[in-house]
Amino acid sequence: MRSILFFRKSIQTKILLSFISVSLIPLALLGWMSYKWYVDRVENRTAEYNAELIRTFTNDMDQFLQQIELFSFTAYQDNFQALWKDGLQAKSFGKIRNELAMNELFQRQEEFYNFRGIIRSVTLLDADGLVFYENKMTVKSEYQFEKEAWFSPLKNGIRSSYLIGPYQSQPWLPSDLLPSEAIGADSYSLTYIRKVSDLEQTQTVLGYILLHFSLKEVQKFLDPLMRDSSGKMIIADRQGRIVYDPDSTQIGQSISPEMRVNADYRKYTVVREDDRRYLVTSTSLSTVDWDIYSKNDLDELLSDSKEMRNLTILFVAGSFALALLSAHVLSVGLVTPIKRLKNGMLKVSQGYLGGMQADKLPRDEIGELGRYFNEMIARIKYLIEQVYQAELHEKEAKLNALQAQINPHFLYNTLETINSIAAVEGVSKVSDIASALSDMFRYSTKAGGMTVIVAEEIRHIRNYLEIVSIRFEDKLTVYLDIPEELNRYRMIKLVLQPIVENAVFHGIETIRGKGELHISARKENDELVFSIRDNGTGMTSEQLALLRKGLADPAVHEPNEPAEGKVGIKNVHDRIRFYYGDAYGISLESKPEELTEVTIRIPAKS
Repeated sequence: MRSILFFRKSIQTKILLSFISVSLIPLALLGWMSYKWYVDRVENRTAEYNAELIRTFTNDMDQFLQQIELFSFTAYQDNFQALWKDGLQAKSFGKIRNELAMNELFQRQEEFYNFRGIIRSVTLLDADGLVFYENKMTVKSEYQFEKEAWFSPLKNGIRSSYLIGPYQSQPWLPSDLLPSEAIGADSYSLTYIRKVSDLEQTQTVLGYILLHFSLKEVQKFLDPLMRDSSGKMIIADRQGRIVYDPDSTQIGQSISPEMRVNADYRKYTVVREDDRRYLVTSTSLSTVDWDIYSKNDLDELLSDSKEMRNLTILFVAGSFALALLSAHVLSVGLVTPIKRLKNGMLKVSQGYLGGMQADKLPRDEIGELGRYFNEMIARIKYLIEQVYQAELHEKEAKLNALQAQINPHFLYNTLETINSIAAVEGVSKVSDIASALSDMFRYSTKAGGMTVIVAEEIRHIRNYLEIVSIRFEDKLTVYLDIPEELNRYRMIKLVLQPIVENAVFHGIETIRGKGELHISARKENDELVFSIRDNGTGMTSEQLALLRKGLADPAVHEPNEPAEGKVGIKNVHDRIRFYYGDAYGISLESKPEELTEVTIRIPAKS
């Protein structure tokens, strides 16, 4: 419906609407794509930068945990295992002579790994999970560590080490362990646990070493990175529990499910929390079951994009205004001469044939249209003059025809007189000729329109053949096959007789033997088909082609047409096409010295 309304609008409105469509839509699309490209670029660059920060932290953290792991391998030194076995036999290092040696060994290891101040304390457990050594931190000596979830996997060899935490308290720690002034990450601890086997008997478990250190040691790796980032780093274990967050109140809480979707730092995702959008990049640590997330406030990152968006809108609006102005100027330039042409046509419809002023026509296609319009007007004026002259000639012809009607009436009366005298004198042939000729004159000149029924046209042929048969006597045999049911159809008169006459005098008259003339009619679908076939001299292929060409070309006139009024094939063909249309007319077939067949097709109308 809208498309129909569009095509009903004026040309100027169509041009304006079309310009709006082809300019506003691409401009708006271009603006949106530019803004989208800018936003995507900001997101990608931020994600790439955060991914680099995460890689740096991951490398540092992996190295730190590897150092912790190496520190735990102190338990596999020969002298350490000797002290360990002595301690297990004594059941209490506080009572054995080499307790100081163990402390000194751990101090040397701290200095070697540069861990002084990092390891808060070391706890050793026997194979049953009971404490038999500790330093720097008090552990409940009666606590049974075999109850812990990590103990069984270590004991059974499923895991070789564990990292637990962060925690502020544990059931095996006294409540007043941490200093009261410890805040933030410093108030949380991590514990690295490794199973220790006997070097001499590898299937024998000596016990377990527990290395306790502060979460603040992890924060030390993040602080330098976060100074150059607008977001924050979050560490969570594989269960989604937060291990580290700059907001220490979030430690131990669960990370949002949306953030856990992305686990590959080469990609990023956008999550929504508390009506804010965040750009999240993440990866996993290789040495421990932790994931690290970089989280940036996307709305803050895109704050500068508002200016870009406003500039884009301003550019689109300005470009659209310029396009609209151009469309208006162009439409006015196009529509003004079209309106002049329309007004000129309106004047022509009202009878004014003055045309358009040539000096006001533009030098373009519309101007050419105006010049063609002027030529058409000149042609119309010429044709009107011709029609006027033709009407004058037609009136003169009608007057002449009225005057000429005096002669046919005189001929009718004369022929009737001859017929009467011949009948009285007993000359039957003269009487028959006079009667047939009288009927033919009456049929040819009678009023009442151009069409007659088929029966009248056939009777006209019979009259003609009756006259001709007297001349040819036994030389001509006529076969007439006209079904009775066709007699009621109408056709234009004087169609068949000229064709029959042509067959007699141009086909049969010149042959030596007997001539045959076959006249038939039939109905095919909605058409009447008449056939006139003779066995006369026929035509050569060149003569037939020339005659067919004459029938097809309206500009070709009947050749050698006598001035005394003989009507030929071309005349009949043109009359049929003029009255019924180009789909109807005459077709020809002929063979030299054998036959000529003329087929006439007209519509079957009652």
